[in-house]
Amino acid sequence: MKKEKSLKIITGSIAVMFGYAAAVKVADYSKARVEMLNQVFPVALAEMLTWVIPALEILLVVCLLLPATRKKALWASLSLLVAFSVYIILATNDVFSRTPCSCGGILGDGASYLTQLIFNIFFIALSLIAFTIEYNWNKKISWFHFKNKKQLFSNSA
Repeated sequence: MKKEKSLKIITGSIAVMFGYAAAVKVADYSKARVEMLNQVFPVALAEMLTWVIPALEILLVVCLLLPATRKKALWASLSLLVAFSVYIILATNDVFSRTPCSCGGILGDGASYLTQLIFNIFFIALSLIAFTIEYNWNKKISWFHFKNKKQLFSNSA
């Protein structure tokens, strides 16, 4: 029961973040579109992403909240967060012909790329914690076995 409650809290937090991100984009579509067009993508791709990203975020919210789709949604949300983080790292390291605006996203217009990266890393960590609980990785990784500490050391001798 504790496992399920922890998973609900973590996946609920991730869902709230994605829900809010989608709501911000949908509520002010014209601003979201201008910000997307200011990125390094070709115009046609930016136009498509203006709708695809919020739609994907809404789908993730629904799937994260349903136990039957939670695992797949966790993988998808982790992938999206990692992709956003990689984009931030590339943008800040002059990989593109120009540095696109950070545009703040759900953190607001004043948020720097570093702030956004830290925010993403926080939610990546939450996703990894959820995976640890969901897949019982804490039972499979020896350093989580604090109860069996003596057994762990006696087996290695």
